[in-house]
Amino acid sequence: MQTREPTFRFEGYMLDLRRGCLHAGDREIELRPKSFEMLRYLVENAGRLIPKNELINAVWPNTTVADESLTRCVSDVRLALGDTDQHVIRTVPRRGYLFAAPVSTVVPENSPTSALRPDKFAANSGGSSADSTGGMPARPRLSLVVLPFVNLSGDPAQDCSADVITEGLTAYLSRIRDSFVIARTTAFAYKTRGIDVKQIGAELAVRHILEGSTQHSGTRVRVSARLVDADTGAHVWADQFDTDQGDPLQMQDAIVTRLARALEIELAAVKAASISRARPTSLDAEDLALRGEAIYLAYGVYRDERDEVEAGFDLCERALEIDPDNVRVLSILAEKFATQVTMTQSINREADIRRADELASRALAIDPNSYHAHQAKARVLLAQRRPEEAIVEAERSLRLNPGFIPAYRNLCVAAMCLGNPEKTIQHADKAMHLSPLDPYLAFFHFFKAVGCFMLHRDDHAVESLRRAVANNPEFPNAVAWLAGVLALTGQEAEARNVLGRYLIIRGTNTRTIAQLRALAYSDNPAYLASRERWYEGLRRAGMPEE
Repeated sequence: MQTREPTFRFEGYMLDLRRGCLHAGDREIELRPKSFEMLRYLVENAGRLIPKNELINAVWPNTTVADESLTRCVSDVRLALGDTDQHVIRTVPRRGYLFAAPVSTVVPENSPTSALRPDKFAANSGGSSADSTGGMPARPRLSLVVLPFVNLSGDPAQDCSADVITEGLTAYLSRIRDSFVIARTTAFAYKTRGIDVKQIGAELAVRHILEGSTQHSGTRVRVSARLVDADTGAHVWADQFDTDQGDPLQMQDAIVTRLARALEIELAAVKAASISRARPTSLDAEDLALRGEAIYLAYGVYRDERDEVEAGFDLCERALEIDPDNVRVLSILAEKFATQVTMTQSINREADIRRADELASRALAIDPNSYHAHQAKARVLLAQRRPEEAIVEAERSLRLNPGFIPAYRNLCVAAMCLGNPEKTIQHADKAMHLSPLDPYLAFFHFFKAVGCFMLHRDDHAVESLRRAVANNPEFPNAVAWLAGVLALTGQEAEARNVLGRYLIIRGTNTRTIAQLRALAYSDNPAYLASRERWYEGLRRAGMPEE
């Protein structure tokens, strides 16, 4: 029987894949073939940020095209949808595009894959993870199998390295809260069978399949990985990168951590998008928590996408009202309030610390093995001026989930508070090495800059601060530190301009040196001395004392 394609509905439009046309009511809207394919890919991945390279590869496979072709197709689609204010297709500067409109899916009943579609699944089961179609086993929201990575080198001696990566990813991903990951022994049964991913998904009752390969050449290893939708066979996410072989164990740990971190963020986004499509108006606490977590993982606490960040926190607050024991949102909100203190932007330090401590303590009481709860507790301890204890909690978080990069941020802060700039730089460099495209990248450039500043390497500090601000122009601390250090290095005109930018950032709550001094959270002499030097730079840039 021939597979029939689904129809997508959004914003009063209907995208009919079977007939290859876009409708607005009874009116058919013409689109060039490539523009149609781009719209199709965006809609199929609604709610997920799609990098430009991925979109180009999807629309022009195996073809080299200029960015202008991509921009023209996006413009065509926006014109067809009347999307002049970009509320349907959002451009995320330097990162890609996001189809932001809610999408519903209609799958023909006689399609052989219809019983396996996530939207069909949700409609039949009221959004739960139990499947009532065709006797399929229940499939948790986050369910996947890591297929054995393929060694493309032609050297059987390298099979072991590929197998270690497979085993490591299976172990790391199974640590993600509420995940269901097929055991390594079961996954390895598919190593030489060459079965279609849809059949594997049906046999194992998983929603996603991770497949990948390694290729060794001299001292380099090229790693490729793809996350596949088990129902459709479509690629949800892909990554490819090269790394030095060096020490085999360190190399394998670095590969696994980078992939695991990227997948944790991507899977959260996929879950959130599927929830939005299946049940956009009737969300329970866990639905709200999952959507809030997706935003937290993608953006962190201080990002230039401020509206999205605040929307994520609002979702978490709503989830907490419904379920006061939801560890996921307790941890996220604890980190939010503690970070307002540690990033010197709190307007009520004591109240923020009390709220953060209460939330983190509740999370740990409910689940002592939550890596996120331990990470949140570490952040609270830093706000309470207890850096030694914060290190213990951050390290415990990393033992529970070595791929949870935000824990390194706490290690950076703790080292800074203890007057150890070398350790601060070391932790920042390690985090950026393990996850070079991480949403928290601005934080690590920032902490590296502070470490350099404490060592009186001011030119290096300026360089790292510029990278932090380029990565996140709305990160208040990075902008404020850049203003101060620029002034100290004789660049006072630029320093005044940068300070002006700092004062108009929406996340800025501290506007005088007295306010910044009151939010210092360590008594270490080296820490305090570096801040006094920074305050002097801010005075030269024009920040008032009181």
